[in-house]
Amino acid sequence: MAVLRNPKPKVKRCRVRWNSHSIELYADTTDIAPAHRRHHHHSWSFAGSSTISSVKHGFVHLPVSPQKRKSMAAENITDLPELIPGSDNVDDENGFAPHAEYHLDPEAYALAMAGDVEDIATAPRRRIYMYNPLLTFSSHVDGYVAESLRREGHGDAMSQNRCSAIGCEDKDFPFRCTCIVSLHEAYPTHVIQSWNGNYFDKVPLRQLGMRYQVGHLAGEACPHPQPAFGNHFTIIDTNGIHDVALDFCSCMRKHPFAMQLQGSWLFPATDIELCTTVTTVALEQFQMLTFMGKISAYEYYHSLVRLTDNTGIKSPSDNFNAFIRVVREWSFIRLLKRAGVGNDPGGWKDAKPGSCAVECLACPRPGVNILEQIDPDSPTAWENTLYVGMDANFHLERFNVSSEEKVPGLSKGLAYFPPSSCSNHEAAKGDKRSSVRTRDLAASGVGGVVCTRHELKLPLCTVDLRVGETQVEMDYGYLTAIKRFAGVPRLVTSYDIACQWSINLEEWIDIYGDFMCLKIPKKVYLVPKFHLPSHIKDCQEKYCMSFHIHVGENDGEAPERSWAISNGVAASTREMGPGHQWEKLDQHFGDFNWQKNVLQGDTLLCKIKDAVPKASDHEDRFERFMASLPQGDVAKWTTMVEAWEMDRNKPNPFAQTVASKTEAAMRLQLAREDAQDEIAGLDGDTLHTTSPKSMISQGIQLESSQRRVSRLMKELGAHSTDLQRAQVLEKSNRLRCTVESWFVVQEVHMPTVQTLRIRDNRGDGPSLPAYSLPLYLPSSTLTRAESRLRIAQGQLLSLSKAYKDGDTNVLTQKERLKCHKTTRDLNARITQAKQYYRDVRKRLTILSTELGEWSWQAQLRILEDSDVRRIADDEVGISEGNRMMSWIWYSSHLGDVPGGVEECLRIEWCKTRARAHRWCEECQLLRVEMDRIKRTLEHEANLWLSRAKSAAEGVALINAGEGAGAYTKRQAMIRTSLRLSFEDKWRFVGQWLELGETSEALPDDEDF
Repeated sequence: MAVLRNPKPKVKRCRVRWNSHSIELYADTTDIAPAHRRHHHHSWSFAGSSTISSVKHGFVHLPVSPQKRKSMAAENITDLPELIPGSDNVDDENGFAPHAEYHLDPEAYALAMAGDVEDIATAPRRRIYMYNPLLTFSSHVDGYVAESLRREGHGDAMSQNRCSAIGCEDKDFPFRCTCIVSLHEAYPTHVIQSWNGNYFDKVPLRQLGMRYQVGHLAGEACPHPQPAFGNHFTIIDTNGIHDVALDFCSCMRKHPFAMQLQGSWLFPATDIELCTTVTTVALEQFQMLTFMGKISAYEYYHSLVRLTDNTGIKSPSDNFNAFIRVVREWSFIRLLKRAGVGNDPGGWKDAKPGSCAVECLACPRPGVNILEQIDPDSPTAWENTLYVGMDANFHLERFNVSSEEKVPGLSKGLAYFPPSSCSNHEAAKGDKRSSVRTRDLAASGVGGVVCTRHELKLPLCTVDLRVGETQVEMDYGYLTAIKRFAGVPRLVTSYDIACQWSINLEEWIDIYGDFMCLKIPKKVYLVPKFHLPSHIKDCQEKYCMSFHIHVGENDGEAPERSWAISNGVAASTREMGPGHQWEKLDQHFGDFNWQKNVLQGDTLLCKIKDAVPKASDHEDRFERFMASLPQGDVAKWTTMVEAWEMDRNKPNPFAQTVASKTEAAMRLQLAREDAQDEIAGLDGDTLHTTSPKSMISQGIQLESSQRRVSRLMKELGAHSTDLQRAQVLEKSNRLRCTVESWFVVQEVHMPTVQTLRIRDNRGDGPSLPAYSLPLYLPSSTLTRAESRLRIAQGQLLSLSKAYKDGDTNVLTQKERLKCHKTTRDLNARITQAKQYYRDVRKRLTILSTELGEWSWQAQLRILEDSDVRRIADDEVGISEGNRMMSWIWYSSHLGDVPGGVEECLRIEWCKTRARAHRWCEECQLLRVEMDRIKRTLEHEANLWLSRAKSAAEGVALINAGEGAGAYTKRQAMIRTSLRLSFEDKWRFVGQWLELGETSEALPDDEDF
C-alpha cells in the first residue's frame, strides 16, 4: 500500500499487485481519503544511493483510483487497509506490527501481507536481516518454563464447566473426564493421566474400564468377545509398553486371532496363547533407526521401558525376547512383500534363490536391460561388462553361541546368503590354523561380492568364513553370485589377492562341477588400486586397473566401502545365532542397496559432470605430449601397447626392462676398468698402489660415513647416556683416522689439495670434527668416473623401501614405541638421502660444465621436498586418475645405460595414454549405465503391473486381492517416478558429451 507520511516534496511510486490486478498509486496525489486512526510506522527518505529510515506517527491516507488505467479491482476497493485483518491498531500487541526485537520492517511486513509489492524506486533498498531465533528464545525461557509447569496441573480446565480429573497425554482431547474412555476405543496405547488430588498420575486405560476390541471396526461391539489369554495383553508401541484389556472376536465372522491383531496393525509374538504384540508403527520406526543409526534391538526396547517408567518402580514385564522374535518375523514378511512374493500363487516356499535381494539398476542383466544377444568380440561388447569385486570382512564375526537348528534363518537363500547344507563347525574348532580367539567363533567373518561400479551387494554373494579367508568359501560365494549373470559378454573381477587366486580358479571350477560353472566368455582379474602398491613389481604391472583396457575409472575398492557401512552392526550381530545374523545382514544389505539405487540419479550425474571435463583435459595433455615426441617412437610404442592390451602375454610396455645399476654394481664396473687400465698402462700414475678411480670411490664412501656420523651426533640429546656418547665419539675418531689416511692417498693423485688444506687450517680456532672435514673430491680430473658413480647413487632406490618399512602394523604399546623409534630413524635417513642427492646433483653440475655432458638433467631433476613421497602418496584431493606420481619413482637410467632415455619416455607416454583412455571409457560407461537404469526401471514397473493381474490368486486371505493389487500398482508407480526423475536430471548429458564440457558451458543448467 502507499502511505503519505509528511508533506515533503519527495515522490515515491509503488506498484501494488492484489489478486493479479495492478493498481498504480502516487504519493503526490491531491485526492486524499479521510484519515484513519493513528498508526506507528516507518518513514523512509532517499538521498542519492543511501536510504535513511525514521520512526514517526502519522495518518494513513487512501489514494483515489488512478485515472491513467481503470481496473475492476480498483473500483471495488473502498478501504485498502481493510484488506489486512487486524490492522486497525498495529500498536496493539495483538496486531500485525512485529515486535521491535525481531528487527523487521513494519512497512514491508504490511505490504507483504497485502500482496506482492514491486518497489521501483531508483535507490536500492537496504538489506534487512532476519532475527536469530535462538537469541530471541533466551528472553522467553521463563515463560516457556512457566507454561510447561502450568500444563502439569489442570491448565485451561480450571475455567471450564467440565470434569478435569482425567487427561490424555497423546492427543489434545477437550474432555478430561472418564468419558475419555469412549474416545480411546481405537487408541489403546495412549498414556492417560488422572488427578489424584495433588498432581496428575499415569493411569492405564484398562483401569478406567476400557476394553480394546479387535476383529471389528472401531466402536463396533462384538456379540461374542473373548478376552485375551490371562486377561492381560501387552502392546509395545513407540511411546512405551502398555498393559491392555483386549478382546478377540469369536462371532460368526471370526478370523484367526493372529490375523485379527494384524488387522488392527498389531503384529503378534506367537500364534498360540497370544499375549504380546508390537505395533506396526513401532516396528517401522525401529527398522529405520537401525538402518540409519545402527540402533540395536536392546537399545530400542529398553528405551521404551524407560519411556514407560523411568524410575524402575513400575517397570513393565520383560518382553525383550518376544520383541526380538516379532522384529525377525515382521522383517521377513516385509522382505517377501517387497520382493513380490506375496503376489505369487506358490507362496514363499516357491521363491527362487536370491529373488528377495535388491539388485543393481545399472549392472548388465540379460533379459532385463540387455534385450538381445551380444557378440563378445564386437567393438562395443565391453560396454556391457560386469564389474565385481570380492573381499572378506572379519569385523562381522559370530560367536559360537547357538546353532542353525536352534536359530534357523528364515531368509537364507532368498537374499544375500546362498543356501548351504553345511552346519558342522567342529572342523573349525579343531583346525590347526585356529587361534585361541577364533576357536570360540562359529564364523571368523564373512566374504562377499560387490558391484564395483555402483557398490551394491550381489544376490547370494555373502558366505560365512570358518577360519580366515579360505579360497573354497570365497569361491562358493563368488560363483553363486556370478552364475546369475550368464549371458554377460565380459566379466572384470577385482580381488586383493587376484594374482594368486586367479591362477587355479578355472581348475577349481571344473572340480566343483557344472552347477558352479562360470558361463561368461571373457574374464579379467585385477587387483584394487589401494591394495596394489603392497604387491611386488610384476603384480603392479600386470594387475593394475589403471593400465587395463575397458575398465574406466574404477578403483575396485567398493567392497571396502560397503563393509564400512555394515560394520556398525557388528557389535550386535556377533552375539546372535546363525539364522538371526543372516537375517539382520540381509536387511541391512537390502537397505544399503535400495539407498544406492534411489541415489543413482544424483550419483551418476556427479560422476559424469566430473568425468567429461577430465576426459577432455587428459586427452588434450596426451595429444600435446605425443606431439613433442619422435613420431617413429610413438608408432612403435602404440603397436607395443595395443598388442599388450589384446594379449597379456606380450611384453608389457609399462614395465621397466633396462636393468638398474646400484652403487655396488657401479663400483664393480669401475674396479674392472681399473684392472683394464693397469694392463693397458692407461693410469699414467704409479706413485701409489691405489688407483685414481678407487680413490674416488673411497672418497664417496667417506662422504656417506661423514653424513652418518653427523646424523648420530645430532640425535644425541640432553638425556643421552654416557655409553651412547662414547659410542658416537669412537665412531667419530675412527672416521677421522680413516679420512686422514685417505688424505695421503688423495695428495698423491691430486697434489693441489695440500695447498687448500693448509689454507683451511690457518687460524687459532678449534679443529673441525671428523664429519665436517672437507674431502675436496675432483671437479676436473677423473670426472667421468665420478659422474657415473654419482648418477648411480642419484636414483634414490632405497627411499621407497624406507617409506614402506615405516608402514608397520602396531598392536601393543611396546610395538608402538618401537615403531616410533623406527619411524624417527627412517625420517632421519630420508633427510640424509635428500641432502646426499642434492650434493650429488650440485657436484654433477660442476662436472658437466667441464665435460659438456648434460643428458643427466632429463632424469636427475631438482629434488623438492614435495617430490620425496611414497609411491601411493600424492597431493591432497587428487584422485588416482589425476595422480601425478613423483618423478623419483618412474625415472629411468641415463648415462651409458642403453635405451634409458627412450624407456623413460615410453613409460610416461603409456601412463598418459592410459589416463586419457580410462576417462574416455568412463564417459562411455556412464552413458550406457544411464540407459540401462532407465530400461531396468521400466522393466520392473511392467513386472509389478503384471503382478497386479494375479493379485487375487496370489494371496491367502479373503478380500486381500484388492490390497495386493493396490500394492503392486504403488510399486510400479515408484519405479516409474524414479525413471522420470532420473531422465529429468540427465537431460543435459548428451550435450555435455558432445561439447566435452559440463554445466559451465550450458546457460540453462541452473537446476543442477
